[in-house]
Amino acid sequence: MKLKSFLYLILVGASFIACSSANMEITISNHSDIKLSDKGIEYSRVQLEEQFGALPENEIPFLKDQEKLIPCQQEDLDGNGKWDNLFTLLNFEPNEVKTLELTFKNIDEAPAVKPRTNIRFADKNDKEKEFTENIRLKTNSTNITQRVFQMEGPAWENDVVAFRNYFDARNGNDIFGKITDEMVMDICGLKDGPTYHEMQPWGMDILKVGNSLGAGAIALETASGLHRIGPDCDGTYKLVEEGPLRSIFDFHYENVKVDGKTGSVTNRISIQAGKPYFKASVTVDGFDGAKLVTGIVNLHSEEVFSASTEQYSYMFTHDNQAYNEEKLGLAIISTQNTIVALATPEEGEGITQTFYTSFDLKEQPVQYYFMAGWELQDKNWADKETFEKGIKKEGLEMATVIETQF
Repeated sequence: MKLKSFLYLILVGASFIACSSANMEITISNHSDIKLSDKGIEYSRVQLEEQFGALPENEIPFLKDQEKLIPCQQEDLDGNGKWDNLFTLLNFEPNEVKTLELTFKNIDEAPAVKPRTNIRFADKNDKEKEFTENIRLKTNSTNITQRVFQMEGPAWENDVVAFRNYFDARNGNDIFGKITDEMVMDICGLKDGPTYHEMQPWGMDILKVGNSLGAGAIALETASGLHRIGPDCDGTYKLVEEGPLRSIFDFHYENVKVDGKTGSVTNRISIQAGKPYFKASVTVDGFDGAKLVTGIVNLHSEEVFSASTEQYSYMFTHDNQAYNEEKLGLAIISTQNTIVALATPEEGEGITQTFYTSFDLKEQPVQYYFMAGWELQDKNWADKETFEKGIKKEGLEMATVIETQF
């Protein structure tokens, strides 16, 4: 087990121990008529202090439902060494109201907690050398990048699916299909290890990306066309949080040059347990009038489908588009913007073979979700209509707002 993960589990695990602190009640309500699974709930430290006053400095918070302890994650999002955000996943029946207790316990009484999310970014030649920060390579040659980084860049996973980014000038995203709920990216793509292009006991690389945006990578759109971010800019990676319920990291790009303008882009990617998608939260500075673009590779899919409701919008493909021609559904979902599906050229320079959509930059950060459904992970994903039902289910759950009363 990685040292960082071990230490993190000690911190997080403290949230599972009962405590004799004074009760601090939180009422959480699902006012919708739908069932919610693994719904992300979070409260900032500032928010909790506003409601309950000063919180214990040397103890860890967690939530309790009567005598049932709820898995919680204490996140240090600003990197100052103290928790500043409390995150948990809850299930709700339609119109269910939960009354929970916020309580605290000493850190040294923590049990181990099985992780359901993971981030892996490591040296190709030294599996013990894992990065919390790094500088992006400016090459677009996979032969160079794969000799430097395990899996050619950072990979992020949960108990359903895994993704990776080519941490170089290509800046595309790829997918690992999983047939296990265990965390496996630590052993994937090691030097002298088995190839992930062939089926392994945990799964395999299932997507061919080429010059497309792959699985929800980003670009900018201006009057002159689509612009990859960005072959010549300065790119960095920074780990923000790695925990059992959610993991987060940032891609930051400086000196991005488009149409004579120079600006910056930050893409915060998060993945939570139990869901077949990751979330992207993108902020763009310096490109007035531009739009943010994301997309789905269409190398093995000739048709894209899209729809919108009052609560969410989506586009998706479903075809024999996995590496060995299994059925694979890929979707982009937004609760913030209306998605209009477009297509890049099949050939030429720049971004090709991509079904894409553009998002206005007036409301930032721009947020969207990229979802993948592989038939070998769940046989139900082999059916197009069932995959679309899955998109609608996730879209409704994303759009459902949980009410909190203190």
